Amino acid sequence: HRRLAEMAAATAAPLRPVVPVPVQWPSAFEPDMLTCGPQASVAAFTASGLGALIPSVAESKVASEFALEGLIELGMARSATWSNTSLMIVTASGKIASCPSLRIGLDTITCTPLAVPALPGFLFDESAAASASELDDGRLRAVVGTGGFVSLYELREGADDETPTWHEAGAVLVPGNAKATTVTATRNRLLVTAEDGTAYLWNLRRDGFPASTKPARTEAPLVGGRRSWQSACLLPSGKVLRLASKWQRGKGGVDNMKSEILI
Repeated sequence: HRRLAEMAAATAAPLRPVVPVPVQWPSAFEPDMLTCGPQASVAAFTASGLGALIPSVAESKVASEFALEGLIELGMARSATWSNTSLMIVTASGKIASCPSLRIGLDTITCTPLAVPALPGFLFDESAAASASELDDGRLRAVVGTGGFVSLYELREGADDETPTWHEAGAVLVPGNAKATTVTATRNRLLVTAEDGTAYLWNLRRDGFPASTKPARTEAPLVGGRRSWQSACLLPSGKVLRLASKWQRGKGGVDNMKSEILI
């Protein structure tokens, strides 16, 4: 028991106080995933493709509603990543769709499937976490987390017009073998979050490989009340923004599920 306690203490993440951001969601909107964009803008999505855009978590807290179209044949959305000029959606089939970049005033956004292979190993694990993003030079990168193992992939063109294939560019293990529930990568950082909301961040080299096998930063959310931690993304400031849900007593004593983002 002493050895287990020492191991638990060694893998325990430093606590970081977080607070809910007051957001006015669209009526009956219950998001499943979160993505951070430029100028601290944030978008939340349901697996069916409904979305809500917050222009800035530092200013406006009213979310405008929109819908993603063109995903039905690919399956439910599993993750969304706000890349340079587009939104990358990983679907339940492992296929990736590209959608025009978000902006206020759009009611619908039409997404187009990318002519690339499905993400490797994604179909064999329904609980796998995944994301895709476009690098500055236009190359496509993907992250797939299965259990506590997280792989970074890059798409390489085949020889003589062959179909492009995914190649593993690097991999990390989540400390304590914690299960990765959200994985996402910016140009130079990899963010992995676990079921308890703990965030693990690795610095990435220019070639896309992790700079170290150990995360450069680890933090667990400190906040009152019990929550289900669903998703997370990295703001331009480097702060981790989390999506969570909790039960809340409503009018007439009826318990309702409330979605919130915390920073």
